[in-house]
Amino acid sequence: MRDLPTTDADRFLALLQPIERELETYARRLIWEPADTPDALQNAVMRAFAAFDRYHENASFRAWMFKILTHEAFALNRKHARIAKHEFQLEPEDLASLPFGLSAEAGVDRQLSPAELDEALDEELAAGLKTLTETERAVLLLRAIGELRYREISESLDIPMGSVMGHLARARQKMRALIARADRRAETLKET
Repeated sequence: MRDLPTTDADRFLALLQPIERELETYARRLIWEPADTPDALQNAVMRAFAAFDRYHENASFRAWMFKILTHEAFALNRKHARIAKHEFQLEPEDLASLPFGLSAEAGVDRQLSPAELDEALDEELAAGLKTLTETERAVLLLRAIGELRYREISESLDIPMGSVMGHLARARQKMRALIARADRRAETLKET
């Protein structure tokens, strides 16, 4: 039996299918308007397929797709003025009042699989993500959900690698502080 030549569409789909869930999870956490998630995914896939002739086999398809999706998500958030609405600085006492129910043992310090992370990211934790800046949130999610290396995140967001490390450190620190406050509140409630 002859081997049929694979088309660009077949190659593209073969590379896309294994990462579809991670792309969707990432988009759901990065885009503030849930109804915009399918649009962002569809636009990112269409743009990637249209530019597939420029994709190099030795490059990371995963990183390339996350970069395209990140740009789509940022554009949608800007279009709907979500950045101004959701990104603001909170005082520590305001952060402490956020509802939060996960303990520190829920996997903040260890690397979670995308499936575990998706389950752990309930609505309360998603509210905590909203306290991060857009870049901090994108870096944290690209690392946790996309499992991208620092270099790939740097290329995806077009920022220096040192900035990636700084944004990731700040994002982790803010999320740990939120979880610690929630644990203290839970302990206080148990005592009363």
